[in-house]
Amino acid sequence: MSDVRITDVETYIVANPWKPWVFVELETDAGITGLAEATTHDKPRTIAAAIDEMSKYFIGEDPFDTEKIWLEMYRDEWFSRNVVNTTVCSAVDMACWDIKGKLLDEPVYDLLGGQVHGDELRAYANGWYTDTEGEPEGFAEAAEAVVDDGYDAMKFDPFGTAWQSMSRKDMNHSIDIVRAVREAVGPDVDLLIEGHGRFSAGQAVDIAQKLDEFDPTWFEEPCPPDSFNSLAEVADKSPIPIATGERHMTKHDFFELVTRTDIDVFQPDLMNTGGITEGKKIAGLAEADHVDIAPHNPQGPVAGAIYSHFCTSIPNFRIQEMFQTYDVEWVDDLLTEPLEVKDGFVQVPDGPGFGIELDHDVVEEHAYTEDRVHTINLFEKDWEKREADRR
Repeated sequence: MSDVRITDVETYIVANPWKPWVFVELETDAGITGLAEATTHDKPRTIAAAIDEMSKYFIGEDPFDTEKIWLEMYRDEWFSRNVVNTTVCSAVDMACWDIKGKLLDEPVYDLLGGQVHGDELRAYANGWYTDTEGEPEGFAEAAEAVVDDGYDAMKFDPFGTAWQSMSRKDMNHSIDIVRAVREAVGPDVDLLIEGHGRFSAGQAVDIAQKLDEFDPTWFEEPCPPDSFNSLAEVADKSPIPIATGERHMTKHDFFELVTRTDIDVFQPDLMNTGGITEGKKIAGLAEADHVDIAPHNPQGPVAGAIYSHFCTSIPNFRIQEMFQTYDVEWVDDLLTEPLEVKDGFVQVPDGPGFGIELDHDVVEEHAYTEDRVHTINLFEKDWEKREADRR
């Protein structure tokens, strides 16, 4: 227990053409501010309002009491097992870890047990296929550019707006996209095939069998996250590894995944599933069953930095997702010292806490308004273009 107390909270909503980013700062009576991110797929103002409404749980509390604060925020909300509440729990938890690191003059990864994987982490590219026109040739050309940018792993969704099942024509088109990418980048690049929870179990198994010849590293979220039975069936029958977890909340969902499925890779999103305190427990559950962790991270640069501290501290880390190289042109300007990605590796910040700070002038310049940003609907035609013309 310390003498420091949390005194206030501020939220900032920043517009981008993929999803609005929500950044959170906790202020303390020691003059230290903790930074976190509370981005969900949508509803940024709902999240900001919920942070204010739930501030009774953390204003006046000791930021070192992360377990106590987390328990009370989750337990006392009663209907807490939903993405709004768990995202608030996540943001407050991560901001507290940032405060702890700054007060102790230590990077967060040292508070989490040190660097298991060193000061740079292998990453895979996402968000790179905005200008492909949905055609195999466009995907192939864009994939070659990703390799030229230094990445040897990339993720993409070749399935358009599919839901539950696909026509044979659409299926063949999707398979042609994967074939074109594999032929473009060669055998030494990891291809991560994104499903976005689109398919029934039977259709997902059929797709996995057709993808197998291209040696993908995994097939991600093949089924909706609300059916553990479907995920279990696909994991059992798929010839390629299955990854999932971005829409599963807290250790309780991941316990079900460990005990009821043979999922190969867990993808918790720390911004939504409970923050670092809960993330370490999820990683422990996975490690006990020899399951790797490759966190879901389609968020902003604050999340990217937070993930790097978490990922380097867990034994079963596999790879870190990064949009940053293919995000808005001003993404690096949001932090006073940008998070660096060099030759496909995230450089872990080594300053106190998470080692990052917001540039408030840039945050204000790109403040969210409803007429400036359109959150992507993954079942809407041309969703993959991410409103690229608004960059």
